[in-house]
Amino acid sequence: MKIEEALKKLEAITARLEAADLSLDEALALFEEGLPLAASIKEDLDKAKLRIQKVIEATKDTFDLEPLDLDSN
Repeated sequence: MKIEEALKKLEAITARLEAADLSLDEALALFEEGLPLAASIKEDLDKAKLRIQKVIEATKDTFDLEPLDLDSN
């Protein structure tokens, strides 16, 4: 499953868990479904971070990297 699909599914599970009308069994089933999804997403993000670090290392001293300033719009 692609990370985007896993994120959408996890978001749907989270929204359902936040609803007040779940039984304990339903909440546990959703939790059991969501936890492996969260672990898979984390693993994918960790792999992406490693790839980025490798690319940056391979191009070291080729470019000057500047911090991303999200506040300047």
